[in-house]
Amino acid sequence: MRILWGWCLAALLWAVAGNVGPEYHTPDDCQVTSLAGTDLVALLCRLRTINSELDATNFSVIPTRNTVKLRIECSDVLFFQSALQNKSFVRLRELQELDIEYCKIGEVPREAFLGLTNLRNLTLRTYNTDWSAMTLKIANDAFREQRNLQRLDLGDNNIWTLPPALLCHLENLRLLNLSRNKLQDVTVLSFSQVEHICAPGLRSLDVSFNHLVSVPAFAFAALKNLQMLNMSLNGISKLEDKALFGMYSLEVLDLSGNLLTALPPELFQENKRLTKLYIRNNSVSVLAPGLFTGLSLLLELELTDNQLTNTWVNSETFTDLLRLASLDLSNNKITRLDAATFRDLTNLQVLKLQQNMIETISDNTFSGLFRLHTLVLSDNRVKVISDKTLAGLIGLQVLKLDNNEVFSVDSHALTNSTELQELQLSHNYLQDVPKLVQSLASLRTLDLSGNHVSVITNSSFTDLQHLSALKLAANVVENITKSVFKNLPALQVLDLGSNKIHTIENGAFDNNKHLEAIRLDNNVLTNVHGLFSDLPNLQWLNLSKNHLEMFDYAFIPRGLKYLDLRSNFINELGNYFEIESQLNLKIIDASFNKLSDISASSVPDSVEILFLNNNLISRVQPYAFFKKKNLTRVDLFANKIKNIDQNALRLSLMDPSRDLPEFYLGGNPFECDCTMEWLQTINSLEETRQHPTVIDLDTINCRLMNNKAVIPLLEAQKLQFLCEYESHCFALCHCCDFDACDCEMTCPTNCTCFHDESWAANIVDCSQAGYDSVPDRIPMDSSEVYLDGNNMDSLSSHTFIGRKNLKVLYLNDSKVEVIHNRTFNGLKLLENLYLQNNYIKELKGYEFEHLTLLRELYLHSNELLYIQNTTFLTLVSLRVLRLDDNRLKIFPVNLFERTHNLRSLHLSENPWSCDCDNLDDIQTWMHAAGGMLKDADKIICSLNRSVEVKAQISTFNLSACNNETETTTIKHEAYLDYVFLPTITLGAFAVLLTITLVIFCNRNRMRVWVYAKYGVRLFYRSEYEGDTDKAFDAFVSYSSKDEVFVTQILAPELERGSPAYKLCLHYRDFPVGAYITDTILSAVDTSKRTILILSENFIKSEWCRFEFRSAHHEVLKDRRRRLIVILLGDVPQRDLDPDIRLYLKTNTYLKWGDTHFWEKLKFAMPDAQPPTRNHQLHTLASQQQPGPRPVPLHM
Repeated sequence: MRILWGWCLAALLWAVAGNVGPEYHTPDDCQVTSLAGTDLVALLCRLRTINSELDATNFSVIPTRNTVKLRIECSDVLFFQSALQNKSFVRLRELQELDIEYCKIGEVPREAFLGLTNLRNLTLRTYNTDWSAMTLKIANDAFREQRNLQRLDLGDNNIWTLPPALLCHLENLRLLNLSRNKLQDVTVLSFSQVEHICAPGLRSLDVSFNHLVSVPAFAFAALKNLQMLNMSLNGISKLEDKALFGMYSLEVLDLSGNLLTALPPELFQENKRLTKLYIRNNSVSVLAPGLFTGLSLLLELELTDNQLTNTWVNSETFTDLLRLASLDLSNNKITRLDAATFRDLTNLQVLKLQQNMIETISDNTFSGLFRLHTLVLSDNRVKVISDKTLAGLIGLQVLKLDNNEVFSVDSHALTNSTELQELQLSHNYLQDVPKLVQSLASLRTLDLSGNHVSVITNSSFTDLQHLSALKLAANVVENITKSVFKNLPALQVLDLGSNKIHTIENGAFDNNKHLEAIRLDNNVLTNVHGLFSDLPNLQWLNLSKNHLEMFDYAFIPRGLKYLDLRSNFINELGNYFEIESQLNLKIIDASFNKLSDISASSVPDSVEILFLNNNLISRVQPYAFFKKKNLTRVDLFANKIKNIDQNALRLSLMDPSRDLPEFYLGGNPFECDCTMEWLQTINSLEETRQHPTVIDLDTINCRLMNNKAVIPLLEAQKLQFLCEYESHCFALCHCCDFDACDCEMTCPTNCTCFHDESWAANIVDCSQAGYDSVPDRIPMDSSEVYLDGNNMDSLSSHTFIGRKNLKVLYLNDSKVEVIHNRTFNGLKLLENLYLQNNYIKELKGYEFEHLTLLRELYLHSNELLYIQNTTFLTLVSLRVLRLDDNRLKIFPVNLFERTHNLRSLHLSENPWSCDCDNLDDIQTWMHAAGGMLKDADKIICSLNRSVEVKAQISTFNLSACNNETETTTIKHEAYLDYVFLPTITLGAFAVLLTITLVIFCNRNRMRVWVYAKYGVRLFYRSEYEGDTDKAFDAFVSYSSKDEVFVTQILAPELERGSPAYKLCLHYRDFPVGAYITDTILSAVDTSKRTILILSENFIKSEWCRFEFRSAHHEVLKDRRRRLIVILLGDVPQRDLDPDIRLYLKTNTYLKWGDTHFWEKLKFAMPDAQPPTRNHQLHTLASQQQPGPRPVPLHM
């Protein structure tokens, strides 16, 4: 039970908290904090509500002694009203500070704070603004006992008014906050009565964010000690002449954010101690002469965002403001500055005049402002800076003249401003770099962006030894010569963006070793080679929106952290020197380029965020992001990726404490081919910590291979992930070199064939292929065959024999007239058969024999006149049958006697006859059929042959029928003559023969499965002659660029798996300095198997070397050698030479990523032998002769 109900039993729930004495019992839902060095405590209680319909609150259980601070917070989630009761805190006599927040209290009763005589600070913030209709009402004497109260905060309470004498008992009150209420009249505060002074010691009063509209005379006359008055953000439109009368001690006055248009001339007559005056964001257009007279202590004056013009801003406006240090006149309507305007402001340090309409600045306007260090003239209409415009500003440090119309700057305009550190001249009409810049030896920042500067010479920036930031963006500079920046040794930031730069001479930045950031974006650069490599401190480089066609990481310094290359014409992220591990890049943006291929060398190891979106990337190579341990985001959105290997997104093992990197792959034209099914479940691989999270997986679409439809990836079914093939021979098939080979898959002419990853789905699409008969060589393992849209007048017997896996067959729209006996023989797994829109006239009963698993049969839109009663007898699994839109007349009641699983039947659009002999049976059958007959209300029969009178069968009245007998179109014959024993015998023989054929055709697969399951090799000689004495189980030949795959995946699985094999890897076991040809020969000779990792890298590198190629030829001439070829990635057939094609046909061939890859590989390996360490490491060395050429460590 929470505190709100259970404080009456709190004696049983109190606990000792912190270092509070053992006698102090903390109520439930409260936290206690000891005040340092004392026995006093502060209590924080978080409640749902106070005394609401939900809770009854009893504050008397709070310990009386030592509790000096109490903070009560109600829930800001539950919108229930709270209530303060009389004498709620009467026992807390020692309480000095009470803070009640978020409790929706509507009323403070007269004795709510009775007993709190020692209270110093009281905060009551209900935040009733959340409930606009709820206000806080306070009883007149609610604070009568709080005479020691010093701080009262009643903000955010929706208070509309206060009782007349509410504050009159608070003699010691110093701060009163009434902000964010709805007060409309300040007189309700009772501060205007001099004879009955309320809160005479008040120092700070905040009535901001209320609804005040005017301040009458003498409104605060009793507040003689008030120092700060905040009336900002009200709706005050009028101040009476004596509105501030009596406030002799006022130092800070804030009238900002009101509706004032003018101020009374004598408004500040009695406020001589004012130091800060804020009148910004009003509509003041008039400043009466002498308004600020006598305010000799004023330090800060803000008049920004008003309607002031030169009429009221003149030589008389700021008289007597001798100590003024900051003057803000920005965003007014001043058009000129006269020489006498600021003559009396000798102590002025900051002058802000931006966003006016100043066109003219008189000579010597600022000549008397010797202490001025900041002058802001931005966003005006200044055109010329003469030699006397800025005269006298000897202490000036910041000058802002940006966004004017300056076209001429005198070279002596800032002669005496030797301390100037920041000069803003951006967005003007300057044609050249002003010569006055050369005299500003202390300058730190120079901004000339947005001008018309076209030429930068060697003398433009002489003697600027301290310049750290130079901004020249948005000019028309075309080239940068070598010595332009040589005199800027301290330069750290250089902005040359949005120019027309096409050439930068090599060495242009050689003297700027401290450069940290360079912007060269939006230019026409075509080459940046050699420009930045010698800048050790460069952190940020922007080269976006140029005409770069080539890029290499050698172009940039090693310490660069941010690189922007977007919107160029770069086709490759080059890494010629393979320095990806030496770079410190954190963010790379290479989006909107012409990149086509991403590999591991394209991505630095240090990168965290990588933008590659909107390129032409079609290939992401395996392990492209491996070893990139800092990755947090990779954006590959909107590229040309159709297929992506699972290992392309493989990551190094991520620390569990880190979030997985986020990848974006949407907007790519993915194909749902057989290699892409894994992408559906990539986000479920989080436990492996080796794959990223694809954030936009639900937005990825992919194109189906067989029908070109585009669907969401997550909605694609397993058997929809297909690959196209022309011919295929399984690795364990040995008859592919012969014509008649059932395990060889050859796609028929003019057809397109597809398969899924496991070959469980094998789809042959011969739609509209121009065939006049069924193609002879439809693959035996076909699961779906499309023959629709052809021109076949008949389907011959045994056309589909042997297609034991066929489940779906389309023969619709092919002009079929006749189906011969046993056309569909052998299709034991057929489930869907489409024969609609043909010219079939009759079914004799044998067409669908033995199709026991057929579920859907479509015969609509033919010319059927006759259906034998036994036609559907064996279709025991049939669920959908369509016979509508044919020429049937007599209703086939007996036709469906054994189709017990039928769920959907269509019979409409046939010329049924209303023969009275059958009509009663027909209606009875239709009633029993119920919902199975989907078009019962559309089945029409004809009453008379000569006169077309049609009636709906389901509602036909039998008395109206005629007895004219129509010619029957369906014979009612009994299906007899079952022969029991011969059938059983033939069936058993057929089953046995089928099992034998299945075992024979899949014998190699069974061997692999038995070996993986039980470690037994069936009908297989595990060792060749002489193999038992070999040092290694296998020699692995591979490209150095595939070393990650071999060392991280292949070798650990074989060497540390079960069984464990001994491998010869040339990076570990090859002797240094030997001939490579002899070394390979020896490696093969001392190994029982040779594993060749065949990849695109291997073909383009190692296989091109003569000595490497010849060594493999010599070794592989011996037919007894056992070569195991592993295809890694996509290897284009056109790149294979005849030798490698021969190897693939004559040796064991595996593809990385295939189902049961490891089982097949270990089956092809020899039986593992116990390790013999005595000569393993030296076998190769003992058989080699030293030679003049060293063998590379990595091939």
